[in-house]
Amino acid sequence: MSVFGRRKLVQTLATDEVNRWQAARALSSVDDARTLRRVERVLEGDGDEEGRAAAAYVLGFNGASDASDLLAERLADPEESVVVRTHAAEGLGHLLQGGPVLAEIRATIVSCLRDPEPEVRFWSSFAAGALDLQESRPYLEQLRADEASVEGWWTVGEEAEWALRCLDGEEDPPLPRPR
Repeated sequence: MSVFGRRKLVQTLATDEVNRWQAARALSSVDDARTLRRVERVLEGDGDEEGRAAAAYVLGFNGASDASDLLAERLADPEESVVVRTHAAEGLGHLLQGGPVLAEIRATIVSCLRDPEPEVRFWSSFAAGALDLQESRPYLEQLRADEASVEGWWTVGEEAEWALRCLDGEEDPPLPRPR
């Protein structure tokens, strides 16, 4: 893909609500440091929250990205929109699988298990399980009783249960059924 094509995708990501997620999927496989820095700027900016959420998605699913600190920063910011924070948590869970997770990022994910927003607790549970954050166990055990549902998914408690199964060493535990 040409430089122009990659720039156009980043612009679409940031501004085009109709084609944003198609651009995000395409950008998630781009291995170009300059393009990924542009995506980071979208996430850091003050533009549309859906555009910033899509940028978090790209950075989390793009294996060439080194945006874990930026994703953790967005997740930890209580002033950030919930949709951006949830995509940041999910992104961390994908980006850092199989590699080292720095203490600050671990602490951010674990602290977000106590967030007032159910969606943030849900996706932080996912990240804790996917990244084998054993220190999250006591919080996940408490979340088992969390009946808050996440639209299109399942309850926070069911996600916490899935994460605990991951922490117990179960490989690819089955996902709960969407509600």
